[in-house]
Amino acid sequence: MNSQIGQRIVERLQAQAKLFVSRNEFFKLIGVVQARALGVSPGDPVTALNEALQRHCGETLRVVQGGRTLYVAWNLPDEAFLLEKARRLTTFTPAQLALNLPMPKLRVAPAITRLLESGEMVCVGLKADFTPVLKFAERGETSRIAPEPLPVTRPDPDDETALHEAFLEIGQGRNFVAIHRLRAHLGWERERFDRAILRLQSAERILLNMGDPTRLTRAELENAYQDRNGMRYLTLNWLDA
Repeated sequence: MNSQIGQRIVERLQAQAKLFVSRNEFFKLIGVVQARALGVSPGDPVTALNEALQRHCGETLRVVQGGRTLYVAWNLPDEAFLLEKARRLTTFTPAQLALNLPMPKLRVAPAITRLLESGEMVCVGLKADFTPVLKFAERGETSRIAPEPLPVTRPDPDDETALHEAFLEIGQGRNFVAIHRLRAHLGWERERFDRAILRLQSAERILLNMGDPTRLTRAELENAYQDRNGMRYLTLNWLDA
């Protein structure tokens, strides 16, 4: 994150549990004070908003043109936005799914094809005009974008201690540490590490940050932490007890 302003904006968006909001929703959400600190207003050109977000939030957020309006969205693959909407619907056609999404309509069909190929979305029939009827894959099938959440319980004391010690050793006095460095330092199995991170976050012992993915290699990105909504977190802060 490039600034405290950016961090506050990201935290407000995270609290909404949405992957994208319209430009008007975005300004209502952050309020007048944060908009002034960001240096933009609702009537400013989209280029001004995009530049302000890049300046304060790095590559975490982006401004994109949807079919009908502009959106502020997390910097995620198209499939993540489709899946978020698909989960709220029983069945749908590709045209219905394409409405009100933060992407040009020409990108919707390729993304749906990838989801069908991966098994995260399934075709359940055809309408009279041969339009396919789709649905979100049944619970229990493998999901690349949004894996099932790990059980949320109290942190294991030994794992919490080990993580905290690794945080202090790697951080050397800094208030944040790259998650991929923690993972490499501890050498745990992925499931154990991810479960510990989720438990500590649920217990409000750590704060996860999205950071700037352009500064990391592909391997480092893969060894960050990805939650059930497909959001990838790169660093963490250890909160005071």
